[in-house]
Amino acid sequence: MQPIVYETVGSIHILQIRITHVKNMTWRFIDTDMTDGYYSAALFESIAKHIGSGEVDDTIFFWRAKTPAVYIGYHQYVEDEIHKDYCLANGIQVIRRVLGGGCGYCDEDQILFSVITSEGGGAVPTDIQGAYSRVLGGLINTLRMLGFDGKLEPTRNAVYSQGRKISGNAQGRFEGAVLVNGSFLLDFGFDEMDRVLKNPTKNLVDGVECARDGMITLSELLDGAGYDIDHVKGALKRGFEDALWVEARRSVLTDSEIELAQRLSEKHRSREWIYRMDDKRRRRRQRQRRRNKPQVH
Repeated sequence: MQPIVYETVGSIHILQIRITHVKNMTWRFIDTDMTDGYYSAALFESIAKHIGSGEVDDTIFFWRAKTPAVYIGYHQYVEDEIHKDYCLANGIQVIRRVLGGGCGYCDEDQILFSVITSEGGGAVPTDIQGAYSRVLGGLINTLRMLGFDGKLEPTRNAVYSQGRKISGNAQGRFEGAVLVNGSFLLDFGFDEMDRVLKNPTKNLVDGVECARDGMITLSELLDGAGYDIDHVKGALKRGFEDALWVEARRSVLTDSEIELAQRLSEKHRSREWIYRMDDKRRRRRQRQRRRNKPQVH
């Protein structure tokens, strides 16, 4: 039986379950807090490359969106998912991830995370669904520590509380690394998301007519009582540590990671990268039209 301790942080009563097993691995914990969206995508790509090559330890990486942004999956089409003219007119960044999954609107009222480990390293299962289950167990741990229910919805690889989505997630594998990325909603600009995304309810449960009915935030769970973001971050870090059976020690990026991220950020900002799938589809359709065009003799 694990000893249970209650800690009061502001208006939050945190349920702490003291884990008595010995953590069998040491990871890094890096929190860059308010970070440019394009640079954040370059950062988790750079960290993954360094972990895959064995240059740095496995890492739990936190950040928040310095500028409102919409992250789209590696295989998605910008034109199908977002109102790009609205984004351009309102300074909302459009960022193509190196990971799969769906698109998501992000602002400063979310903790964004990337759990990055070497493929086959042991902390995260090798299969895709197993990796989601293990890592997202950290979100469920966090919600329980904060006094709320949490449940993994495996069809959408999301975490729900009180029947509504509080965390959307995506996964990627390349160059020997596994990444599970996601968000933890502290608060949310539902009206802005409706203006940005063409189908705001796409990744929610069937039957939901508007995103506000299918999503929930920590602020709503607390009934507006308020929270301390540093304590919430601490609970999220502990939740991941317990789910992965690791100890994550606060660290900083290496010079090599920063240098590579700075180079990669130019790619992430480029039109060629952001619209790569749209341009491929356009060229494919042009070739198809040429093939189907009647021949005049």
